Amino acid sequence: MPEEQEITRTIKKKINNTADFFKKSGYMSSSRPSVGWFCTYTPEELIIAGGFTPVRIFGRNKISRSESYFPINFCPYVKASWEGFLGDSRDFEGLIFTNSCDGMRRFFDIARRYLNDVPSHLLDIPHLKNKESLDFFAGNIKDTKIFIEKLRGKKITGSEIENAAAVVNNKRQLLKELQGFIRKFPHILNISTYYKIMELALVSDPESFLDDIRKYLDFLKKVTDENSSHLKTDLKKYPPIMIIGSFIAETKLWEILTEMDVRLAFDDLCTSGRYFENPIKLDKSKNLIESIASGYLNKPQCMRMADLGFKFSEIKNNIINNDIKGVMFMGLKFCDTMLYPFSTLKKELSDMGIPVLYLEIEYNNFSEGQIKTRMQAFLEML
Repeated sequence: MPEEQEITRTIKKKINNTADFFKKSGYMSSSRPSVGWFCTYTPEELIIAGGFTPVRIFGRNKISRSESYFPINFCPYVKASWEGFLGDSRDFEGLIFTNSCDGMRRFFDIARRYLNDVPSHLLDIPHLKNKESLDFFAGNIKDTKIFIEKLRGKKITGSEIENAAAVVNNKRQLLKELQGFIRKFPHILNISTYYKIMELALVSDPESFLDDIRKYLDFLKKVTDENSSHLKTDLKKYPPIMIIGSFIAETKLWEILTEMDVRLAFDDLCTSGRYFENPIKLDKSKNLIESIASGYLNKPQCMRMADLGFKFSEIKNNIINNDIKGVMFMGLKFCDTMLYPFSTLKKELSDMGIPVLYLEIEYNNFSEGQIKTRMQAFLEML
């Protein structure tokens, strides 16, 4: 038994040392110019097809000067992102915003007014999923394509879009495989490692990231196959949970969750599940832009969409299919988009016998002790 425990510890240490595998990946690691984006409804395919590296803005800066641009009860992610641009915005050739919420629309207004050296574009996203919405969204994506072409200085071809779509779909598929590993080996692959890799997927040069994650997944498959007898564990010791939220990118939060005996059986976040679920299929019988619009509009939907009944059904199906025992619902402070549907969702899940914990996260500034205590108390119920 001590020998098996030592083998497990050694393997776990190697698996969670991502620096040994993701050597090419990283923020602004690409030699190509970058275009910043803020929402998973943004078509990365067009950014890549235009010759740019799509970089999701994470807003790691502590809020200081940005307080003078926004109300005090305003999205902390927006403020943290704007704080970074106030420091230096020269890393980006352009920025693509969306009207995903009122905070993001105001963010676009501020950037267009004060960030004169970086072109900004607003992608308008419908709140419904029907024929009219699809046509509307396709037209708006076409405008986004024109914006990227202006940055580039020439047209984007159909073959460039197809090649870019293949790259992004490969990334989605490999991230889905990674999700499978954390479900199967919760005692080996840390939740913090899982989300660290998810972040790298959103900020790295796509081809470089693909090389790195393929090597990483090959290592995971090899080491778990060769040591299957040593890595066996009773999964009943790790209650399966589901995490639901918007843009949650708190390293300390994931580290706290890693310390607990829990299995991340499914996650529905902008930075994970909603990003890689449902690869975009380019329909040869349709216009490429229409295919992209259809793919993004019909992926796992955000709470911003009007048909919350559909979203609730989506969540409940994932709970049943993954035998979820508890749900952690996470929202940023002052995020009405997440707070508004919570009470209804909580009631519906309560009717299913599924306990729910609501965590309000103040971006870059949450109380670790309080969050940890609430998580521990919640998990003891499961």
